[in-house]
Amino acid sequence: MALTVDKLTNDERFSGDNVLQFLLYLPLGLMLMCIRIVLALVLWIASIIMHDKPGARHVLSTLACWTFGVYVKVKGVRDQRCSILVSNYVSCMDSLAATHKLGSISLRKWKVPPFFASALGIKSASQFVRKQHFSETPSKPVLLQPEGGPTNSKGLLKFTDWPFPIGNKVQPVAISVERPFTNVTVHRALDKTAVFPWRDALWFLMTPCSVYTIHLLPSLERNDDAFVDNIRTAIAEALKIETTEYTWQQLCARRGRVTRVTSRPPPEAARVKEVLPAVPLRDIIRELEKTRSVDVTITNFLEGLVPYTPEPEPVVEPQPSTSQAPPKYITPAPTGVFPKSAKERQMSFQERKAQMIAEARNRYIEKHGLNIAMNC
Repeated sequence: MALTVDKLTNDERFSGDNVLQFLLYLPLGLMLMCIRIVLALVLWIASIIMHDKPGARHVLSTLACWTFGVYVKVKGVRDQRCSILVSNYVSCMDSLAATHKLGSISLRKWKVPPFFASALGIKSASQFVRKQHFSETPSKPVLLQPEGGPTNSKGLLKFTDWPFPIGNKVQPVAISVERPFTNVTVHRALDKTAVFPWRDALWFLMTPCSVYTIHLLPSLERNDDAFVDNIRTAIAEALKIETTEYTWQQLCARRGRVTRVTSRPPPEAARVKEVLPAVPLRDIIRELEKTRSVDVTITNFLEGLVPYTPEPEPVVEPQPSTSQAPPKYITPAPTGVFPKSAKERQMSFQERKAQMIAEARNRYIEKHGLNIAMNC
């Protein structure tokens, strides 16, 4: 039976009778959390003192493992000729487990304090501007997790292709984690992949131990177009799970983690909705997550760069009036035709944007009964 999206993520921290067991453990868990918070302060001080010193990475990763209760077991043999490791994505501490035992470096876009990134073995992708790094420093392999986001390890998401042109030889790595009482990763509606999941990290402080198993698989060389699929199949077989055709973006969209429409949409989405009333709110929120700009989002919809299904306009009962004036503003429907020249595109966009903003302003004034002179 094929896996569905609901079976690839955890929505609850507890499952089954684990709640009662955790309540019995809670007093000890709180004491353990206090001890680990002290260790976190020691880790912070040590990272400042030992910053960029030889041999500091292993010490920092060991302190970080003690702080978060991470225990790592390794199976298989590390191929010293391989500078690229490709693994599945299980939790926010995958990089810590890998850097502690394998000395690897993980590429992340999380916004975390420098000391925390150093302890977890995280570096910005901008630090690897030269592809030669991957062949010049094989002693510090780079860990890539092309799934894009964590699942509950019941299925393997479709890989993105960007990491694989870097090298022609890759060592697959299968990562699994076991923990009593609670799930390691929980997916929420407001989670963002660019922000470190601090809530999941806090549960590491309270949990007695999280046991990671890193299974190093035989290296694979690029020999045909099925290179990426071969890596994914090798990892799935080692974990005894099936591969899926879902991508991380599709999983987020179907689960509603990014595009979920609430009763109070974000102010930016409301502004776009006033200008483009026919565009569904979920499509507006999805595009805003990508562009981070109201103007760019409006432009993409007006120019037909983002497909959407127009919403039907609400039926408004006609109001009795002695005279009915023709509408002052007409919303032009997106044609989906992309003008050839940049000048035509700019003029077309400015004209339509001005008309739609004027119409939205007019509706807002009429809706709230404001006595404001409007320029036609």
